Amino acid sequence: MSLPARTVLVNYRNMDKTIACIRALDSMSVKPERVYLIDNASTEDSRHTFEEAFPNSRTDSFEIECVWNTHNVGFAAGCNQGIRAARKSGFKGFIWLLNNDTLPEPDALKELLHTAEDTHAGITGSQIVDMQGNFTGGVGFVNSKYATVRRATSPEERGFSYVEGSSFLISPECLSKVGELPEEYFLYFEESDYCYRARIMGFDIAWATRSIVRHDTGSSTGSEQGKGKVPFFIDCLMIRNRIVFANKYMFPEYSVKVGLLISLVLRILRFQPLRAFTILMILESEHSFRNFIQKNGGFYA
Repeated sequence: MSLPARTVLVNYRNMDKTIACIRALDSMSVKPERVYLIDNASTEDSRHTFEEAFPNSRTDSFEIECVWNTHNVGFAAGCNQGIRAARKSGFKGFIWLLNNDTLPEPDALKELLHTAEDTHAGITGSQIVDMQGNFTGGVGFVNSKYATVRRATSPEERGFSYVEGSSFLISPECLSKVGELPEEYFLYFEESDYCYRARIMGFDIAWATRSIVRHDTGSSTGSEQGKGKVPFFIDCLMIRNRIVFANKYMFPEYSVKVGLLISLVLRILRFQPLRAFTILMILESEHSFRNFIQKNGGFYA
């Protein structure tokens, strides 16, 4: 008999998709015991929309515990709020971090739990497909020299380095020993960091390729718009976080600097010199990074 799971959803001005995700969770063959909805300072309309959809903060199958943040604290910090709420209640099962712009298939959680228990993995991911059902990933690989990342290109790939944060199941043992998600990234690379730390501490990561989750990738951030078209804030954040991750885990210094230089040159060649300058600034100091987050609508303590 599998241990129960609870789900954490972080919403940022995307309540219609969050509601659709909750309804998909309510239709699964194995359902989460409870859902924690962490709203990162969306509009009053978003809250009204949620309360109209779920007047009693519950579905037919589970309760929805809501946290309405007054600031956008970022993805990892939002997930950690849900994790803390679960732990405070005494919950000892699996925590399923799920992107709010996803639609899990009916057996998604059932297959995740089966694989997690069969492999004894600390972290287990789903197969991610787009809204048309085309494969897009679920796990990824970190280049051992440059700390660049890439998604899996087929469900047959093995030797992956991390589970994507869009569907991220953490075992109770892993959560107890590894702890919460790192919040210093604000958004992006927190899942790579968590998996890297978990593996150092002796946990395996697994991929439940029969757990299918449809993902409207980048619907909140525009991160999938293609080279040169990613929004300013997201582009700068992703490069900065890659370097922070690489330095934190002592990737080869020379290779990391070469990778950063290439990223900066590419942005200059794309006539985006302000992005190159901003990346250097937010890498230079925590103060600059904090100001960068706050100027772009976020809150970084």
